[in-house]
Amino acid sequence: MDQSGIDKMFSPVVPGLLVLMLGFGSPVTLAAEPDASGTWSASPQIAETPPNDDGFITEPPAAPGVLTGSVAEISGPKRVVAVARFDAAGSFTAVYGNWDVGGGLEAMLITALLESKRFIVVERAQIQPILAEQQMKASGVTSPTTGPGVGNITGVHAFIIGSVTSFGVDESGGGFSLGAGGSGGLLGGVVGGLSQQSQSGKVTIDVRYVNATTSQIMQTVTISEEIENTSWDLSAGYKGMSIGTNQFYKTPLGEATRRAITRAVQQLATEVGKVPWSGLVVDYDGAELYVNAGKSSGLKVGDRMKIEQIAKTLTDPATGEVLSVKKQTLGMVTLTSVEERISSGKFAPTDLIKPQRGDLVTAP
Repeated sequence: MDQSGIDKMFSPVVPGLLVLMLGFGSPVTLAAEPDASGTWSASPQIAETPPNDDGFITEPPAAPGVLTGSVAEISGPKRVVAVARFDAAGSFTAVYGNWDVGGGLEAMLITALLESKRFIVVERAQIQPILAEQQMKASGVTSPTTGPGVGNITGVHAFIIGSVTSFGVDESGGGFSLGAGGSGGLLGGVVGGLSQQSQSGKVTIDVRYVNATTSQIMQTVTISEEIENTSWDLSAGYKGMSIGTNQFYKTPLGEATRRAITRAVQQLATEVGKVPWSGLVVDYDGAELYVNAGKSSGLKVGDRMKIEQIAKTLTDPATGEVLSVKKQTLGMVTLTSVEERISSGKFAPTDLIKPQRGDLVTAP
């Protein structure tokens, strides 16, 4: 059959194909921003965001969710974690150009951490605007009754540092194909083609989990996921598609990315569970003791916490590395009031030393 016969045969379905292509919708992204303490909200708003020059949005992605599996519970209060930027290996950027894939996966990981409801996520990669705002208030540039104060940024228990070492697709066609790559033909110059496509997407990331207190690397893992899918597809390619959108998630590369991110969060839950939770004393008035954690950390009325004071820090004289921290137990506090980010309770001393602002609060 010649080209004109093919055009006539498929002319009734072309409008539907074009509607399908144009009906994917504009990309959306989470318009969440960290607050003055650098903490990400777990209930961000959805807003439209234009893609960058390469067609990729690198903000936290929209629904559907990123996680493809469950994340184990962590004993005790929620740990505070921060995601450092995902880098792309030099060989990777040489092949794939300047797509901001690292930024896209970083945003997906932040969203997945919030979806798991196992962590408090704070900003570190883009913290400069927050620090600048604090300095403006401290220098008197902004009103002293508004804005964040110096020293209000939430401390973290663990950092996540990642690198993307593989991100791409292998594609092969099979069976019937309606070519449309040239100027001739009914679909010429409009879409890449209609064919039975066998496509595999592969993502590999190297992830390090770092103890923020000691700077020691708790674990280093390489996570690799590959998904293969065979279906009839409009082969328009990934150009213009946004990381984190529903359209991206439906591709083999998108599904592989989601699975890799899910495994990274699951591994983090395991590693962070080994890090003891700690908070700080906000104030002590002789009877009532206030703690800088509340409902958002999973604390509840009746919880008992140990109050400790650092007596001595032993460091390596050659490297300055902290070798040991000697603590002195001052007593216990039983929480009687728990607000979103602060709690208080009656303090029962076991030592003559009174708790001071900044002393440690730990799970017994």
